Amino acid sequence: MLRTLVRDKAILVAESADWVRRMLKSLDQMNVRVHRAVSELSGVTGMAIVRAIAAGERDAQKLAQLRDRRCRQSEQEIAEQLSGHWREDHLFSLRQSLQMYDAIAERITAYEQEILRKLATMEIGEYPGGVVPPVKNLEKGKAIKKRGQEPKRQALYRMSGVDVTQIDAIGVETVEVVLSEYGPDLSRFPTEKQFVSHATLAPRVPKSGGKPLKHKKRNSASTRVAAALRMAALSLRHSATALGAYYRRLARRIGGDVAVFATARKLATLIYRLLRWGQPYVDEGAEAFEKRYQQQHIKGLAARAKELGYQLMPTTT
Repeated sequence: MLRTLVRDKAILVAESADWVRRMLKSLDQMNVRVHRAVSELSGVTGMAIVRAIAAGERDAQKLAQLRDRRCRQSEQEIAEQLSGHWREDHLFSLRQSLQMYDAIAERITAYEQEILRKLATMEIGEYPGGVVPPVKNLEKGKAIKKRGQEPKRQALYRMSGVDVTQIDAIGVETVEVVLSEYGPDLSRFPTEKQFVSHATLAPRVPKSGGKPLKHKKRNSASTRVAAALRMAALSLRHSATALGAYYRRLARRIGGDVAVFATARKLATLIYRLLRWGQPYVDEGAEAFEKRYQQQHIKGLAARAKELGYQLMPTTT
C-alpha cells in the first residue's frame, strides 16, 4: 500500500538526517566548522566539502573552491572555517557515516520510484494521462522542480484531482503524507471539525470532576499528518501571505507554540475544503489580512462601546 511505502521512506529520511548529524559531529571534533561555512551540511557545497575530505583533501583553500556559486559565503570566509586537525579516528568515523548516508540515499531513491509507480495505478478516471496545470505560485513551482518533485506533484494531482500544493506552505511531501494516510476521499468526515479532530489538531483537554486529566500522547496515522502540518505551519514565520500574517499575529499574542498549532489547524481545514468540496485556495496577501483584521477589531470595539452607552469615533488628524 501507498501508506506503507511513505511511512517506510519517512523512517529512512529520519535515519539519513541522523547520519548527517554524525558527520557533523566528526567534523566538529576535528575543529572543521563546515556548519559555520554553509547553512546546511547536506546541501551542495556542504556535501562536496565532506566528500573531498573523505577522499583525502586537507587544503582549506582547495576545499573552499568547491563552493557552489549560489552559496552566500565567499571562498575566503569558507576557508577560514576549514583549518582543523585531522585525527585518523574521526576521519574514519566520517567516512563510515558518509557511506551509510549514501546507502540510505539509494534506498530512499528506490522508495521514491516505487511510490511513483504506485501512484500511477491510483489515478482517478477523470485524469488518466491528462495534462496537470502548473503551480500558480511561480517561485514555489521553481522550488518544486529544483527538488525534483514535479513528477510526484503531478502524480498526486492525478490521484486526487486537485493540486493541494496551491495552499501556501503545503509542499509535495506534506501532500504525500496527507493522501497516503487519508486518501483523496474525505467524505467519511461530514464536517471539517471532525477531520481536524481526527488529525489531533483540535484542543483536547480531558476532564474528570471538572479538573483536567493528564493524558498520553496518541500515536496513530493522524499524528503523522499533524506533525507534517505543524512543520508546514512553522515555515510560514516569514511568509508574506495571509497565512503568514495569521501565524505572526498569533505568535505575538499567545506565543509561537500555540501559533504553530493553530496555523496547522487552519491548514487542515483548507486541505479538507479543497479535497472534499473542491474549494480553491486564494491568498489575499499579508497586507489585506492585516487590514481585514483591523476592521474586525474596530467593529468589535464599536459594539462593546455601544453596550456601555458610548459611541466610538475616529480621531481627526
